[in-house]
Order: sequence, then structure tokens, then C-alpha cells
Amino acid sequence: MKCSPFTRVSRLRLCAASLGFISIWSFADSAFADSTLVHSMLVNSKITGYIKSFVVAQPEVSNPAIQLPGSRQSQNSVRLMLDGSEQQGAWQLHYELSPVFLSRSVHADLPTFSVVSDRYRLSDLESSLTDDTTEKHQIYQNLDRLNYQHRFASGDLTLGRQAISFGMARIINPTDVFLPFDARTFNQEYRKGVDAIRFQAPLGNLGETDFGIVLGNDARAETSAAFLQLRGNVRGKDLQFALIEFAKQRLVGAGIQTAIGDFGFWFEIASVAGDESYTRLSTGMDYAFTEHTFGMLEYHRNGAGSKRATDYAGLFNSTPYQLGGVFLLGRDYLIPVFTMRVSPLWNLAAQSIINLNDDSVFLALSAEYNLAENFYMDFGYYRFSGDDIALGTNNSPQFQSEYGSNPDTAYISLRFYF
Repeated sequence: MKCSPFTRVSRLRLCAASLGFISIWSFADSAFADSTLVHSMLVNSKITGYIKSFVVAQPEVSNPAIQLPGSRQSQNSVRLMLDGSEQQGAWQLHYELSPVFLSRSVHADLPTFSVVSDRYRLSDLESSLTDDTTEKHQIYQNLDRLNYQHRFASGDLTLGRQAISFGMARIINPTDVFLPFDARTFNQEYRKGVDAIRFQAPLGNLGETDFGIVLGNDARAETSAAFLQLRGNVRGKDLQFALIEFAKQRLVGAGIQTAIGDFGFWFEIASVAGDESYTRLSTGMDYAFTEHTFGMLEYHRNGAGSKRATDYAGLFNSTPYQLGGVFLLGRDYLIPVFTMRVSPLWNLAAQSIINLNDDSVFLALSAEYNLAENFYMDFGYYRFSGDDIALGTNNSPQFQSEYGSNPDTAYISLRFYF
């Protein structure tokens, strides 16, 4: 029987997984057998990280479907990053511990905090260190990086848990399927790591060929992915091409980034075919009004979403939202962004995500103050508007808009880097 393309990719994936982990084991065995190599890696290693704490307040939620009192939250993260290098390679070990404290034992309404799932990870630690997930106090963990990169004359081979990103758009990247953040999440500084075998090679003077295999749970076809990404520059224009096969879906994407007069311009599109077919695109422009004032406007078309708010609830368990990196529910969005540096110590920002189909709006206002070297304080306010959730047939909750049922959110945070 003739094999499908995905079946062939699945076999390659399993073979590559075996070879990759044999390579990691072989490297570890030879490294520890060679005391000179171990000493070189330790001498050239460094420990960095951060400590972050967000104090969050939300008012009560009161609508025909949901009744919840106001809440207070404390979202905290400690990230330790051990990075090292030797003559022919480099390695990373990043671990994050996140205690979260809430005034009420409801965790489903925390889009501002991202609990790491095991998507696109071969195996993982338990994300929660707390036995009872309904408790008001939770401790989460994330082994976010664990990889070794070997430098060959032709390129770099990276084995293990690493960050992989795609796309040219500024805010929503249609070609990015590997765990992008929800726009409401506070801590987006580091992309979540995925388990991959990846090779990156130079392409011309300014380009790169990037291909590999991302291993999901048990390296099964429906949880894993294979990708090819080409980047280059032609006559001052940055170009990108992407081919990704994931969850029996095939994504073909392309993007361009260039300047049009004094404006920056980008366009990115991805077409997905398979059990669920759809097209997503993002395009926009940015402009520096002054040395310290910057504006940006992006339009996003989300073919995986729906024009009708009543269809939103049925989207969450679909492939695009589970494994395709989609989190917006509507079809058409306008996203303006404005930033201003008021002084060497103060930065202000405003961003809005406008759902053009249901007229709901997510507005994020923030201010950053540099308290001392590597020490920052943030102030933020999330404002949501739109039709509230209602009761449908059989008294089941039914969306009337994407953002109307979200409670407004205010927060203060402290960030320290070391």
C-alpha cells in the first residue's frame, strides 16, 4: 500500500528522534569521558535569570451565565538560565518556577497566566506541583530549555528543547504554530520551548535554511510536526517561506518585510490544508513619528475563526486551536499600537485588538519605570468591551462577543534581572 506523505514524515520523525537522542547520549558520554571538554563547558558557562511578580485585581463577573466575586491574584515567576559553550558547540538549561496565589479557587479564567502544556513536547515534567488543582494556591514549573547545539562547517545542529519561531508580522504570525502566546498573557518574554531536532545553515549572505522535526507526545504523527523555513534578503526586502506539516495538516506560508518611504511594511500569509482547511494573513505598517514616539497598525484575517460569536465555543477543541497556534476567535481584526518614551526612565504603550465582526475590543495600557539597573516596575490596565455572554438553548452559556465577558484587569509588577 502506498504511504501518504505524512506517513513518510512520521517514519522519518521516529528515526530522527532515535538518532537525535542517541546523539545526545553519545555526546554526554564522550563529554564526561573527556575532562578537558567538561572543564571548558563549565568555565564558559554563565547563570542568568529573572524574578517577576504581578499583583492583579479584577472586579466581579456578573451576567446571566456566570456569577463570580472580584478576585485578587499574585502571579510570580523565577527563571534560572544556565548557558554554556565550548569550541564546537553550546548548550542551554532553563527552568522556571511560578507560584500563583488567588483569592478564589477558580483557575479557568486566567488568560493572563500561561500554564505550560505538553504540546509539542516528547515528554515533560508535571506542570503543577500542587496535588489539588482547585486550590487557591498553585505552584507551576517549566523545564523550558534543555538542548545542545553542535557547530558544523555547513551549519548548526540543535538537539533538545528549544525555541522555534516563524513569521514576519509584528503581532499575529499566521505561519507560527508552535505555542504562541495569547495576547492577554502578561509574561511573554521567552517563547515556550519545544522538543526538536533542528538544522540551520546559511543561505547566501543574509539568508538561512532552517529545517527539522518537532516531537510531540510519544512522537506520534498527530502530536508532532516537521518544518522547513527559508529566509533571505533580495534587494533590501526580507523574504520568508515556510512549509510545516502538523497534526495531519499541511501549512504553506510566505512573508515579506520592507520599507515604503518612511513606513515599514510587512505581509505574511499561510494556507493550511488537511482535515481542516483555512487561510490566515497579517499585513501592516509602522512609522516613527519622532525619535521617541512610534506607531503601528496591523490587520489580521483569521480563516480558522468565525464571523458569528455563537460559534466561538465550538472552536476551542478544533485542530487549529489545539495544535495550530490559533487563539483569536473571530475572522477580521484591526490592531493599532502606540509607544512613547517619555524620559530615559519612563516608557508608555497602548495596544488594542479590535474584533471587526462582533465589535468587541481589548485595550491594553501599560507604563514601565526603570527603578535601577536591571530593575523595573510596570503598571497596566486591560479594558474589555463588547456584548456579554448569555444563556442559549438548554441554559448553556453562549458567546455574544469575543471580549465582552472578560473582566477588566489592573496590575502592578516588579521585574529584576540578574
